[in-house]
Amino acid sequence: MGGLFLKDRRHAINLFILLLAGMIIGGFIGHYMGQYPQFSFLNYGKEFGMDTPVTLELGIIRLVLGITININIAGIIGMALGVLVFRQLQR
Repeated sequence: MGGLFLKDRRHAINLFILLLAGMIIGGFIGHYMGQYPQFSFLNYGKEFGMDTPVTLELGIIRLVLGITININIAGIIGMALGVLVFRQLQR
C-alpha cells in the first residue's frame, strides 16, 4: 500500500520523534552553515508564534505560557530525512 500508514500508536510516536529530531538537527545545521555565503540559503525561514506570553495568575501560582517556532530550509530537509528514515524502519 502506498503512502505513509501508521499502524498503531508506537509508529506515530516514532514518526513524531524522527520529525522532531530532523527539525532540530536541521535547524542547527541551517543556523551554523548559514553563516557561510555558499550555504546562506539553508538559514532562510520563518518564525511564528506568540509575541508575548500569556500569563495566568491564580493567586499562589503564576502560569506563563508561550511558544515560538522557527522553521528554516535545513529544518524542512531534516524533517524530510526523518520521514525517509521512518519509512526505511517500517520495512
